[in-house]
Amino acid sequence: MVDGWQTIISFGAESGSITLLGKEQQSGQWEFKKAVNEMNFDDLDEEINNLTKLTRETHFANRENIADTWENALQIMNQYPWPILRPREVHPEFRKRVWTALQKEREQKYGKRLDSYRLDKWAALCFPGYAPEVVTLATWLQNATYTTVLTGAGMSTESNIPDFRSKEGWWKNVDPRTVATTEALNNNYDLFHEFYSIRINGLKQCTPHKGHEILAAWEQKGIIQAISTQNVDGFHTAAGNDHVYELHGSIHKIRCEECSKPASEQQFLNKEKCIHCGGLLRPGVVLFGEMLPEESWSVSLDHIRRSDLVIVIGTSLEVYPANELPQMTNGKTVYINMEVDENSPEFDLVIKEKVGELLREVDGLV
Repeated sequence: MVDGWQTIISFGAESGSITLLGKEQQSGQWEFKKAVNEMNFDDLDEEINNLTKLTRETHFANRENIADTWENALQIMNQYPWPILRPREVHPEFRKRVWTALQKEREQKYGKRLDSYRLDKWAALCFPGYAPEVVTLATWLQNATYTTVLTGAGMSTESNIPDFRSKEGWWKNVDPRTVATTEALNNNYDLFHEFYSIRINGLKQCTPHKGHEILAAWEQKGIIQAISTQNVDGFHTAAGNDHVYELHGSIHKIRCEECSKPASEQQFLNKEKCIHCGGLLRPGVVLFGEMLPEESWSVSLDHIRRSDLVIVIGTSLEVYPANELPQMTNGKTVYINMEVDENSPEFDLVIKEKVGELLREVDGLV
């Protein structure tokens, strides 16, 4: 610190650096100026040189710029291709502001071409201890105007609910896709009933985990607007989300297969028949081969199309037509799952991490 001037942000290449200095006034406002240690842009690799060639003539202009607001300070910064240069230092009080400005500049001027350039180093300076993808997701959440979350079985595994599609997710060595069918319901009801009775009773021992609670809190804060889920456990609603659209129905809503009249969960567990027509009772889930609930699908599709950010959590993206929803948006897309298939649709950001841990990290930044 010299005469009260502090380094706000410093960046450069091997041959030199550019520094934005700041001095806090008695009023609490900051004054900014730049200091330049000349750089040789030939130090940069060919692709970065191509990206910076349009701005080189501005690098040595206006050396004595003084700014009395952060916005004006950014105009000084933006004379340089700083998002793709090597970061050296960021003032602790300006970390979030620098990161926000970095994201804006990268998106407006450079696009995805810069995803591989020094983003991890900028993230480390702006948010010590956080992975770059965590910081990026938090930034996108803060900047999005409409966010929809699509969840699958992996969302609930941390509540100790088996994910039947994971490598270990088999029930008594039987593929659930041969049990959760109308054929099994009508022709092997004993097996069908046992399978769903085990699932219903198992859910009684489970509760929503911290990740569910974070999504509920985000909805209350207006960070996310809707959740479409392939899960039938009801945990999003139990955690406090109001705008939940169950694409595959609910295991807790029992009805008759013949007349569709509702029945109680206990009547199903007792293996009773429908009191209205004597038909077989079943959970209100979508069995393999059945159509998705029209209203849930239609509303989910509307939310996805309105979104500028869609976050897909814990789904294998194997089941049609829900697996097509992430591609129905023009906004950014994020895929969070412990098992990432190389053949999965293209996403703007892919994060391989446990859901609860990741959401806790992101929640600390939004």
